[in-house]
Amino acid sequence: MRAQGQLITAVDMAIASGIDPKRFRAALRAASLDWHPNNGRWEVVRGSYEHQDMERVMAQLSEGSVRLRSTPKAVQGTADAGIRDEHYVLDLCDAVLGLKAVRQHCFPFLTGDPDQRGHRKPLPVDGFYPALGLVVEYHERQHRERVGFFDDKPTVSGVPRGEQRRLYDERRADFLPRHGYSLVVLEVDEFAHDRAKRLLRIPDDQAVVSRRLQSFIG
Repeated sequence: MRAQGQLITAVDMAIASGIDPKRFRAALRAASLDWHPNNGRWEVVRGSYEHQDMERVMAQLSEGSVRLRSTPKAVQGTADAGIRDEHYVLDLCDAVLGLKAVRQHCFPFLTGDPDQRGHRKPLPVDGFYPALGLVVEYHERQHRERVGFFDDKPTVSGVPRGEQRRLYDERRADFLPRHGYSLVVLEVDEFAHDRAKRLLRIPDDQAVVSRRLQSFIG
């Protein structure tokens, strides 16, 4: 039996965030989280993947959206989970740091090449932790390997897509430290993966992340 001190309810979370508990429970129901039984209590263990799902619903509720795909358990043994490997790795980073990353954050100084009209689109980063001044990028296989004909497609820069990806990775690595931000790049080859470089999602993954983020753990 779980100790009561380990549990947290939707009401607890809503009150702590200044949200109407009824509104939060409605958002949780709308998210269709597959681990939650119909008419069951919204009560989970702190730090569990169910708790993380509820935190995501809370964050999206604050942003005006309650759509969410359920986060799978950290240990799946296969790569067929309902979220991308990038999001899975960032979830691990959130758990290790005890903070929630701002996903796809854009900095005003970090932009792509100009298009035909001279407009530059911002280059988002995978995860940004404002309190730590930390950016985390997860590089899948396409950041280190050629990916078929997709890498040959032309871009607004006049260079192939694969070359542009490499240039933009270098731009992030150059500009972020210049503006006082730390950058940690996690590579697919640091984790257990299958032949297609899809993560197997094993318990050791969190140890990999903990080791790489050690200097940022409070």
